[in-house]
Amino acid sequence: MKQTGPMPLAQLVAEEFGVPLDNVMLLRHSAESVKKLLAAGGTVEDYTYTQPTESAYDYLHPLKTPVELVAVIVRDHLYGVFKVLGVEREGTTYSLTSEAHQRFDMARGKPPRPAKRFSMQPMQTAYAGLPVHGWEGRSRTAVQRSDGSFFLEIAVAPRVDPEDSSTLQQQLNQRLQAALSDTPARRRERLALAPKLPRIVTVTTSAFVRNADVIAEVLLRAGGKCESCLSPAPFFRRKDQSPYLEVHHKVRLADEGEDTVANAIALCPNCHRREHYA
Repeated sequence: MKQTGPMPLAQLVAEEFGVPLDNVMLLRHSAESVKKLLAAGGTVEDYTYTQPTESAYDYLHPLKTPVELVAVIVRDHLYGVFKVLGVEREGTTYSLTSEAHQRFDMARGKPPRPAKRFSMQPMQTAYAGLPVHGWEGRSRTAVQRSDGSFFLEIAVAPRVDPEDSSTLQQQLNQRLQAALSDTPARRRERLALAPKLPRIVTVTTSAFVRNADVIAEVLLRAGGKCESCLSPAPFFRRKDQSPYLEVHHKVRLADEGEDTVANAIALCPNCHRREHYA
């Protein structure tokens, strides 16, 4: 397998989407804040789309270079890249956000502040989910722009490019075994933070990097029975004696279906083939 050394995240994102480096912002949400946000019923998107006016977080600050792309880091992994389309409306951090986000702000003792709600578009990035390094020991600095003191020190881990589809499948199998052996609470926690659209890598053909936690949750939900015909799995896997079922996406990933538990179903091989070819 081939791999490259660590590369500045901002540079990779700028090159991927063809925007100037000066128009990229790196935004790191603290792990503790995200935990409280999710517990309140909020979302990372809501947390990202509304920002206090003329603060360091204001993507269109009148005295700063406008931000075109925001790379959002959650728990030191790239959560996603969002394109700033403009200001949707203005108000306060309470009037522009969901009730869940308001509960989150109240729990933190944050009063309403003048704010902008931005229109933002999630972008499909090849670097989603990769570990991010360079923010260690800098917990109070949540934003980095091109003029920041360590903007180009924020880098993604070495990227591994599978040589062929069998390598990609082997990596998924390893992640799946780890996901199946983990606790339901930890899988749900990761699922809440996982990008809904999978990262794509180039192998012999294009393939989706599927979320092992989604597969694990669906297989455990099925309990060894096909979720279509309700028949028991036709056989057991040789390696671990688990019931053999295949996880199928109701809306195909190739058709921009989400890699989520809600969009997946566990099928016996016959039903799976019927879904694809009947």
